[in-house]
Amino acid sequence: MLGVRSESVAFRRSKRQGLTMSVTERYMRNDIPCGLHGCRVCTMNAELARKGVPLLDDTRGQILVPDASAVSRFIALFEQEDELKNLVFCQTVIDALDRRNRTRTMRNVRKIAADPARSSVVFANEVFAQTRVCGKSADVDRDTRAVVRAAEWYRQHLEAQNKAQRVVILTQREVYSAEHGVEVWRLEDYLAEQHPKLIEHFRAIEQATQDGEMDVTAMSACEFAQARLQAKAQGSYAKHYSESDISDGLRNGTLVRGTIRLRAGGGMRNESQGVIERSDAPDIVVIGRAALNRACSGDTVVVRLLSSSESNVGEAKAADRDDDDADDAADSEDALAVEQIEAGDEAPVVADKANVATPVHGVVVGVVERRWRPYVATLQADVAGGMRHLAVPVDAAVPKIRMHYADTAAIADRYFVVAVDSWEADSQYPQGHFVRTLGRIGTLDAEIDTILVERQIAVSQAALGFSEASLREMPEHSAERPWTPCTRDLEGRRDLRDTLVFSIDPRGSQDIDDAVSMRRTRTGFELGVHIADVAQFVQAGSATDAEARARGTTVYLADRRFNMIPEVLSERVCSLRGGSDRLAVSVIWDMDKEYNVEHTWFGRTVIRSACEMCYEQAQELLDRQRKVEGLDPQLEPQLATGVTELAAAMRVLRSRRRLGGALELASTEIKFAFDPQTHAVAAAAPKHSLEIHGVIEEAMVFANAAVARRIHASFPTAALLRRHRSPTADRFERLQRAVRARGLDVDCSSNLALAQSLQRIAGEAGDADMAFLVKAMATLAMQEADYFATGDCATEAFAHYGLALEYYTHFTSPIRRYADIVVHRQLLAALQEPSETSGSTELSQTWVGTTAMRLNERNRQSKLAQRESTELFQSRYIAQLTGDGQHVVADGVVAEVRTNGLIVFVPRFGIRGPVHLRDTSGRIRLPLSTLTGRHRDVDTHIDGCSDFSADAGRLSIRLPIDAPAFHLGSANVAFAVFDHVTVLLRVLETRRRRAPVYMTLVSRASSNVRAYRSTLASLDRTFRVSAARPAADQGAEPVEAKGPSKTAGVQKPGPAKPSTDYYAVLEKFGKLSLLETSCAAQML
Repeated sequence: MLGVRSESVAFRRSKRQGLTMSVTERYMRNDIPCGLHGCRVCTMNAELARKGVPLLDDTRGQILVPDASAVSRFIALFEQEDELKNLVFCQTVIDALDRRNRTRTMRNVRKIAADPARSSVVFANEVFAQTRVCGKSADVDRDTRAVVRAAEWYRQHLEAQNKAQRVVILTQREVYSAEHGVEVWRLEDYLAEQHPKLIEHFRAIEQATQDGEMDVTAMSACEFAQARLQAKAQGSYAKHYSESDISDGLRNGTLVRGTIRLRAGGGMRNESQGVIERSDAPDIVVIGRAALNRACSGDTVVVRLLSSSESNVGEAKAADRDDDDADDAADSEDALAVEQIEAGDEAPVVADKANVATPVHGVVVGVVERRWRPYVATLQADVAGGMRHLAVPVDAAVPKIRMHYADTAAIADRYFVVAVDSWEADSQYPQGHFVRTLGRIGTLDAEIDTILVERQIAVSQAALGFSEASLREMPEHSAERPWTPCTRDLEGRRDLRDTLVFSIDPRGSQDIDDAVSMRRTRTGFELGVHIADVAQFVQAGSATDAEARARGTTVYLADRRFNMIPEVLSERVCSLRGGSDRLAVSVIWDMDKEYNVEHTWFGRTVIRSACEMCYEQAQELLDRQRKVEGLDPQLEPQLATGVTELAAAMRVLRSRRRLGGALELASTEIKFAFDPQTHAVAAAAPKHSLEIHGVIEEAMVFANAAVARRIHASFPTAALLRRHRSPTADRFERLQRAVRARGLDVDCSSNLALAQSLQRIAGEAGDADMAFLVKAMATLAMQEADYFATGDCATEAFAHYGLALEYYTHFTSPIRRYADIVVHRQLLAALQEPSETSGSTELSQTWVGTTAMRLNERNRQSKLAQRESTELFQSRYIAQLTGDGQHVVADGVVAEVRTNGLIVFVPRFGIRGPVHLRDTSGRIRLPLSTLTGRHRDVDTHIDGCSDFSADAGRLSIRLPIDAPAFHLGSANVAFAVFDHVTVLLRVLETRRRRAPVYMTLVSRASSNVRAYRSTLASLDRTFRVSAARPAADQGAEPVEAKGPSKTAGVQKPGPAKPSTDYYAVLEKFGKLSLLETSCAAQML
């Protein structure tokens, strides 16, 4: 309902238009809702709740109304600390932020209001007739009165409904009067009284923002403008282009806009690098801090392309060196850590990038949109003992961040979160402020919290609990009164409780979201895939739905998981537990005896799983073993028949997909065993694949494909599908070069050709590790699969390249993936009359497209968190094995050649990492162990090596001609992709970040090398060598791994063995022919 019209006037200054006056017309309304759950007056609240908009919690004792002084200066506190809930952000505060161009702060306010766990709202008090305040909107005193009026209205609104909630204004200003009748607290006093644990965070922000610029109420608009004009204009970075120059450049094609991804400096150049990926043109590479020009990873930037005659260093203005560089130079310990960690990344940006033939170079000339996030960092303290310090992010691609902090001793050995506030051209580093600590470096909980924050999953493990609003929506379930479906739940469902249904999952699984059935019929078979009906309990627009959508997926780490939906659903009510009646959504196929589908049925069902088996039990049934441990003997024959017939059907279906081009790609999943008392890693090994894994996988793929076709047929523009785009030919260049070096060939022209090539190579190579790495390289060359709305691309772009399917989606895991919940709702809507589903949110192309993009990002971050968790426990396990002076030596395979060494894959531990053969200065660091084969020589390097040559598939180093072993002539030590090597695994201790596993080359596994090893080993003391560490640190030989399992040898060091007489060895060499010696040398 519209009422009186008013105007809001503001003055803005921009580079393009100078000083301008902005006039906004506003019409007063009388129907603005309070946003309070359970309010009996504001009828629009129910509509907001139906749309999934979070509301204020009416069960909490107070409603907090922060004013502009609190929000503008302490937004990081409100954003990071989940204890501050039930917040009302007045439109007056938003307008005050807008007048200072504080767009990031405004975005964070909206983020808080959109989080269901925070129960917070934005209140449009400026257009609400009952809270209208006269005066100029830019007047600080007027804004104060506006916030007071809004709080006063809330108090009266609650009293009229006999609600006892307090309304509290939070501020940093001493301008409020008690006569207003509302409760006013200084933010610091409120925290000290109500949330004392947050005081440390508050004071850290207060100290970091004491210059006054963060508080929009500290200066009038005129004073602020004058202060900005007086700021220094000169800087150490090049100024960004103006908006008009950027617009002109984008229009005429001299500038390019895109999202930049940064990679830390490493390898030879040790320079930060960025890349802007383009699907229709070569990627743009930006090298060096000056060329990056203050861009951070994820920023939307504008880049000027360089001509072939230009270089990044010559074209871009170099950043001046400041006092902080002295700290960097002195920080040699962590410089080594960064090199060891980052030089072995899987996706090199420039020289080794496989998906571009000739990358284009450029320089950043503008940042259109910042994507700063909270960063986890450690402290590089000011050696002079001052308050200015550098925070060193654990992500080495992020620049160091300046911050103020007084008590450095409290955070010297801690991970902490730091937020970036600005990055001016005259500052070498961005300016930020301390937010909060996470814990001591190296402790397990601190490492896990670091992963969660870095991957933007949560601010901490504690924050991943579910809101009270969500828990109120849960069905009742307890050990004494377990949940069972009532008569109303069973209406409209097909009853399958008499059908033999069983589930097969990893041992110990609690969240069982799929089960299968397979039985013979008169004309063939009936196959059923039954999926937990999560949508029955997670209604669209509910608080649980909002939280599930925000999380996107269950996050699985090596030792724990963080659920997408509350445990009462994921592990009990929705989980298809054996012997319990459960609600499901099923796909049932009638097949003939050749497994051709004659009819497909979709619908809601009720099932009673006869048994929940683990994969090992099902495999034993498939292998026709009897008396499988843990299974009911009376039920076992029926289960054996069902599993056997299911496997027979899936073998046929899989073979058909393979004929269509389906790929069998490689990935390494590591399984950890933990000590229940100490939580230490007791064992770690790659998971072994069983045939039954493929059987269940094929059944799920079959169901997903069938559902994809069904929802697309009903909703051709709004179906949520999943695609895997075909990779371009140049993405396979590295794979093709590596395979050709082995005398083999791979055809990547189509998925069918690639599948046939991979199968042929596996048979011809005669090396299981090589076959695995070929598949792994093919996997890395491909793009990630992603969700999309069918109306957003052409039908021919729907296909899934890896699975060789025209239509595909995710339907079978709604307990752990929000995409599956959406697909369930779409499938059920497709089975209803169109009139019953009109207006549904899940059937809107816009909503589905937006949700798909969010889920793609959530899934990617979840996978990265899972990978980092695996690396964390791999590191902790190797650290345990190498304790007390022990050594871990393992067989590995060269997976990649780099400009500074090798990337080696160790199958025993599933570890892939760098082996450095050249340091950042270009000096060759070839270990003496390469010749002797002894692990105690890995830290002694051969002097005089030369001609370091590396390409995509081969690396060679020329040994010095005066090396006694090669007195008849110099020789090259060469390594090629897929070569077997032996490496020593260690953990690099560092103060700054998680201790990474790094490898040192022990020897190249070759029969020719071993034949001469006994002779060469006695000559090591006659080489001109440089010792990397004292001889006292060198131990005895470890026990080498034996057999195909390639298990690592671990043995405590002992005394060094004495070498034999040098001249006696020369006498033996004299009996060898020149040809034999040359051949042996070349094999090295």
